[in-house]
Amino acid sequence: MVFLNIIICDDTREDRDALCSFVKSFFDDINCPANIVVYENGEVFLRDFETQRLDNAIAFLDIYMPGINGVDIAKKIRKTNRDMVIVFTTTSTDHGLDGYAVRALQYLVKPVSYTMVEDVLDECIKLFAESLRHIEIMSDRLTLRVLLKDIFYIESFKNICQLHTPTGVLKCYRSLDELEQHIGDGTFLRTHRSFIVNMRYINDVMENDFLLTNGERVPIRRNNKLSVKQTYMDYSFALTRGG
Repeated sequence: MVFLNIIICDDTREDRDALCSFVKSFFDDINCPANIVVYENGEVFLRDFETQRLDNAIAFLDIYMPGINGVDIAKKIRKTNRDMVIVFTTTSTDHGLDGYAVRALQYLVKPVSYTMVEDVLDECIKLFAESLRHIEIMSDRLTLRVLLKDIFYIESFKNICQLHTPTGVLKCYRSLDELEQHIGDGTFLRTHRSFIVNMRYINDVMENDFLLTNGERVPIRRNNKLSVKQTYMDYSFALTRGG
């Protein structure tokens, strides 16, 4: 499972190869899955960008390239994507105001070193910390890392826990109590002896269950029902206040 998408766009082969090697080494060292895609020019990257959804993405853009340059690429990105992290690679820092306009995180002045890449990626990891939180499960004899933000709810059924995600249901032989302890996330709520819900996906509060954004319902235990609902209301109120 890919946790981060890394785009490298540079017209110089030596610079592309070096940057790709540094990025790969960084993510190998921290054992974090990442998808690295390399482009020789901005036109091809923008064509793919318009047809693909990229979550948790970092774009390393060379400023000086034939055709569309890195600054203009960044401006086009910002028209539809405010979350992608943009890092400029350049031989000059004369475009400081342009970088500010597109909210570039950093400038890396060539020749780029591993230390420079490590520093900027450390900062990126901090920015993505919440969206990268995950839990490891054993499913069908495979160890899987499941992003917490991708879990709608967890259901316990006959000693099997089922994690409901946008891509399907994952089964694992771990108790619901154990999963609850490992999640340790303020966005998850134990609603029932057999259910934990991700409060991010609650769309409405019904009499005896929560209606989720995907149309499914998660039951609320009868005993202590008001307390369960109040916990969600407190969470929702905190979100509206920016908490």
